[in-house]
Amino acid sequence: MAAASGGADEKKDYDAALEVFRAGNFKAAQKSFANFVKTYPRSGLAPSALFWLGNAQYATRNYKEAISNFRSLLTAVPKHERAPEAMLAIANCQIELKDQRAARTTLQSLLKTYPRSEAAQAGKERLASLK
Repeated sequence: MAAASGGADEKKDYDAALEVFRAGNFKAAQKSFANFVKTYPRSGLAPSALFWLGNAQYATRNYKEAISNFRSLLTAVPKHERAPEAMLAIANCQIELKDQRAARTTLQSLLKTYPRSEAAQAGKERLASLK
């Protein structure tokens, strides 16, 4: 049984999944991160795993699943360091799904919730291009 805050196996599994993602094998990365989140749901690395899972899903055009995982991260840990990027990624998925209204709402929420983040700066530009 792994420790909730990052046992050796859990860190090794997370790093291995991240390597697969960085190698550009997004289908395999989805499996690896999904397995990680299922195996270590209370891990301190679980929110980051959700973030990378969402990114792998975005890369394979699985936008609805990506949105679901980015939202799970935001719900679980709204102050997570990746939260602003997750919110921007949700808007990107919504744009890909041709849901401009939802994307606009998400981007406005990003600017309000995380105004000083780099993601908010990108979101501001993206919002301007939606109008």
